Amino acid sequence: MYKVKSSEINHIPTAIIETDKFKTVTVQLQFRSRMERERVTKRNILSKMMIKRTAAFQEEADLLKHLAHYYGAHLTSNVGRKGQDHIVSFSMEFVNDRFIREELDVIGEMCRLLHDVLDTPAHYDDAYQDFFNKEKRLYRNRLKSMKDNKAQASFQAMLDVMFRDEDYKYLPHGVLEDVEGTTLDEIKEEHARMMKDDDVAILVVGAVDESIREDLEKITARSAKVENPHKAYPFRASEDVTRSSDTQQIEQAKLNMGFRADVSDLQEQMAFNVMNQMYGGSASSLLFMNIREKLSLAYQIHSQVDVRNGYMFVMGGVDPGNVETAEQAILAELEVLRKGKFDTAFVEEVKRMMKVNRQEVMDKPKGLLTLEYNRMLQEAHPLSWEERLEAVDREMIMEISRKTALDTVYVLTRSGEDE
Repeated sequence: MYKVKSSEINHIPTAIIETDKFKTVTVQLQFRSRMERERVTKRNILSKMMIKRTAAFQEEADLLKHLAHYYGAHLTSNVGRKGQDHIVSFSMEFVNDRFIREELDVIGEMCRLLHDVLDTPAHYDDAYQDFFNKEKRLYRNRLKSMKDNKAQASFQAMLDVMFRDEDYKYLPHGVLEDVEGTTLDEIKEEHARMMKDDDVAILVVGAVDESIREDLEKITARSAKVENPHKAYPFRASEDVTRSSDTQQIEQAKLNMGFRADVSDLQEQMAFNVMNQMYGGSASSLLFMNIREKLSLAYQIHSQVDVRNGYMFVMGGVDPGNVETAEQAILAELEVLRKGKFDTAFVEEVKRMMKVNRQEVMDKPKGLLTLEYNRMLQEAHPLSWEERLEAVDREMIMEISRKTALDTVYVLTRSGEDE
């Protein structure tokens, strides 16, 4: 069990999740802005630089040594996408003072360190140039390795086709082609913009009480609250299916299918989520059981959804000679859902599985933080997550399936010369 106390600290929305479940405390900061190509690469490089050096710790080894002194405190950064937004998060996980015998102000010191993490980029100068160049090289290599992964690269190629005029085609991890031209001055400017204009939230989870507010006040402050409305991309109906393909020297073809669904509210988002689990999002799904196990049309296959934006993606590894057959079989399984040719017991089984998965998420500090941050961004709804899940029935599954339409098919396969 846990209790959430929501308030503001220094004009920043704050959620303190009080629970005795963990022996650690995690403080997390979420910076949210619109997903824009000209910013996303800079924000990624910036976030990695910020967790490796501060004004007080000019070498990464010194910073790690300091964290180790405080019983192995762990500082990380991450990036992600929610709706139209790009999220940069910083997390500091450390042992709770209550569980150590030494007189050590761990919470106070970790909050002071987070202040240094957020403040240091404002002082970047020529002395940071070599550090910046090294981080650019590491970042470029990470993005290149993603492109070397055939399945990942073909999925990105499908996004490029499906969202050719929309910012959704950019991955939250950045754009490889934009890395080389990025300068240290631009990183510094992006930091100033992030600290001034981003919608920021502070979240804390652990066995803490109101006294932690005094430490949280040290992290950062604003003169006024900054609010950026959280929105999904507007629904655009699929008309004709867009088809594209490419060839490489590969053994297994990569079949990628993008769908658009008109999802209007939180209840429909829940039905869309359940539908995806039934379709291809779980080991008991139609795609896994029928396309892979029964028909042997795919070496691997699954579907995933972006429920906020109403997108569903099917990714499969298939024999190059079976691409068209596999595509038709995948669409036939969607017709099964649209026509209600499934047992109500299947719906209930998937809902039970989703409850178990959610409980597993809530058993971890970062899982609780993610759930609470999602609540902060969502519009108010009279029903809880559990009640909305319970309300999903076969009619809702049939309705949302009918509102889900194929938009794009992208195939990466081998050429005739490679056969």
